[in-house]
Amino acid sequence: PSFDAPSHYAPLLSRLRGLMIARMAKPEEVIVVEDEAGNVVREAMKDTDELARYKTMHETLVYLAHLDQADTEAQMQARLRAQVGAGSCAAGPPVTDGSPTGARWAPLNALCWAVGSIAGAMGEDAENRFLVTVIRDLLNLCEVTRGKDNKAVIAANIMYVVGQYPRFLRNHWKFLKTVVHKLFEFMHEPHPGVQDMACETFLKICGKCRRKFVVTQLGEAEPFVAELLAGLADTIADLEAHQVRIE
Repeated sequence: PSFDAPSHYAPLLSRLRGLMIARMAKPEEVIVVEDEAGNVVREAMKDTDELARYKTMHETLVYLAHLDQADTEAQMQARLRAQVGAGSCAAGPPVTDGSPTGARWAPLNALCWAVGSIAGAMGEDAENRFLVTVIRDLLNLCEVTRGKDNKAVIAANIMYVVGQYPRFLRNHWKFLKTVVHKLFEFMHEPHPGVQDMACETFLKICGKCRRKFVVTQLGEAEPFVAELLAGLADTIADLEAHQVRIE
């Protein structure tokens, strides 16, 4: 029989995708991390080795996603369902089994970093469908999860993912508006790193989606920028001076 390279290597490449998704390195944009004591804090200094590893894994996963978009999406969706299910079950009292927060959320972190790393690798329709599910489930998980550390971890993942997909946000106005309001909620969250990341993500989205903010959208009475300016005092009320300058 003739040798069919794509089908011969497909199972191996699928396993490799799963491995990359499960062990994805932390990207530079994520500044909410776990310290040596298991506490979730703001990252004080960038780990250059980690950033180099992320760059290599990011490029590899993009190639793997191009080779088989369906398998990439299916694996990520399955892992997301498992993480959301586990998180929702534990959404009542905070976990008290002694496991560090970072250890409990490490699989979700790696998954979200992998999701963000393949921006643009899927077709637009597939990407739209995929992201609606991912962001919706993360927002719901953040709502039902208790504990400041837990919420900070999920918030960091939400902000990283949405910041990586400006094309999707530009094409879905209501979703973009919801994301911006969620970022404003995070700007009132005093947990170390969350406010900084919210400001930086908002600035990134403004740069990539600026036209959507200054043009009156269908169903709106005025441009979104007018609403932003009207509520500016409340939005920045809990921010520090350097964060206001970023925003």
